[in-house]
Amino acid sequence: MKDSKVKWLGEIPLEWKVERVKHGFVRKKTEAHQDNPIVLSLARTGVRERDISNNEGQIAESYYNYNPVDVDDLLINPMDLYSGANCSISKISGVISPAYVNLRYREGYNPQYYDYYFKLQYWLMAFFAHGKGVSYENRWTLNAETLMNYPIIVPTQCEQRKIVDYLDAKCSKIDEIIEKQQAIIEKLKEYKLSIITEAVTKGINPNVEIKDSGIEWIGYIPKCWNISRFKYLSSEIGDGLHSTPVYDSEGDYYFMNGQNIGNEKLVFSDKTDRLNELEYMKYKKPLLSENTIFITLNGATYGKSSFYNGEKVLLGKSAGYITLKSSENKRYIRYYLQSRTAKIFMELSLCGSTIANLSLKTLNEFIIPLPSEDEQRRIVDFLDVRCKLIDHNIDEKGKIVEKLQEYKKSLIYEVVTGKKEV
Repeated sequence: MKDSKVKWLGEIPLEWKVERVKHGFVRKKTEAHQDNPIVLSLARTGVRERDISNNEGQIAESYYNYNPVDVDDLLINPMDLYSGANCSISKISGVISPAYVNLRYREGYNPQYYDYYFKLQYWLMAFFAHGKGVSYENRWTLNAETLMNYPIIVPTQCEQRKIVDYLDAKCSKIDEIIEKQQAIIEKLKEYKLSIITEAVTKGINPNVEIKDSGIEWIGYIPKCWNISRFKYLSSEIGDGLHSTPVYDSEGDYYFMNGQNIGNEKLVFSDKTDRLNELEYMKYKKPLLSENTIFITLNGATYGKSSFYNGEKVLLGKSAGYITLKSSENKRYIRYYLQSRTAKIFMELSLCGSTIANLSLKTLNEFIIPLPSEDEQRRIVDFLDVRCKLIDHNIDEKGKIVEKLQEYKKSLIYEVVTGKKEV
């Protein structure tokens, strides 16, 4: 072994070389000039043909200046080096946005080996360390010149092929196990959803007399239950600020949005914007209490909910709130919001052409079947026990997936850098 002189790679086998990307690859910058091209996208799962007929995502006015992609071209996303970290080998021909870097391998450089190598650079945060931009969270980018001068290690062609064959075999087995664990997690989530839906629409007594609720997506409910709407159960329903406050990273107040909602308690991170008390005092305050439920109003996670626990927050426009009357059981109502029945009502009520958006009118008119207060408490106690057990199993499976993913990354590092011989 010898020192590679690249600190994040460490030692490499004595006969391996250290070169630059430009020695092993040519950056393809030509324009396709095709009228009806196959448009590609670089996803986490690999390079895929994109369906541009459904108008989803960002649609270009023209694909005439897109970059041509051939089989075995290596596509790298140089943008958003934290959240957008991704690269992949293309197994199909087409065109892709010139925002991506398209590399064509030279003789003696195996593209599959360097696909593993470049993925490793994302995982090690090595690309990130060479990025530039306004902030780490916003378009932190690796420019093309830096990339072309980025160090690569060069085993012999024979060793590159051996490493690819070894990792393909090992990683496919690991991925197969991960896929099975994730399938179990999805089944557990579906099981949890079914239990919640059954409990909040049918109760927990299988022998109870039932009646037609008169509402198609709710169906039959226990005869002694009533139908109500959130506006009758609440003191106030509203959403957050529709403008942008002045942020202060040292401030005591969080500017919360939909991404902070979803767990039983609100979740904040170092990336959550803050503001100071002086800025906070400029805005009208919503009626929040210990009986407030927050709900995500738009985006892919619309409908997720959390309880308010006295956090210092100013709400953004994607955060809605339902402040229930003191007599209402907030835990029961949050369980109902998680049910399949509630999801159907949300889907039927969505407004907004490009981004799913729950309106305040929808929240006010939200239909809910209601048992007595005593039965609500019994249902909550029942669901607390059952859901805690399911959540525990989901967490355990999630830990297995995380360990397998870390093992896979560790294996790729050891093999690609020559620390483990194959």
